[in-house]
Amino acid sequence: MSHAYERELRVIQNACQDIASSSKLTDSQKAKLEAEFGDRFKNALELIQKHRVRKYTFKPSGRVIWAVKGRKGVYQVIPETNFCNCDDYYFRVMNGKRALCYHIIAQKVSSVWGRYETSELRDRQYGKITQQW
Repeated sequence: MSHAYERELRVIQNACQDIASSSKLTDSQKAKLEAEFGDRFKNALELIQKHRVRKYTFKPSGRVIWAVKGRKGVYQVIPETNFCNCDDYYFRVMNGKRALCYHIIAQKVSSVWGRYETSELRDRQYGKITQQW
């Protein structure tokens, strides 16, 4: 992994820890994230502010799916593996140019900040939600 890739992961992890402990996204934290991620952070923050990050929880299994509505569609984000099914992920993350697309940044920040939409569904609805991907 490149130093830039590792730095991005370290920056987002540290920021998320700070946000989780205070339940706030301060101007200082915004500035750090913008300095590291530029327009990707601005776009992620816009998604959060427009309520475009959604957490689906399925019952009774407890399975969770995160979905982020970007400019061109709804994307599945898997935070445990830093995966997103958007084009930016395939063209820039997969080839090592960056660690995170803005959909992953939005999911990570919104989840620790508590700023996301929720849907609780029955397990039998899992296929209906995942068929779009």
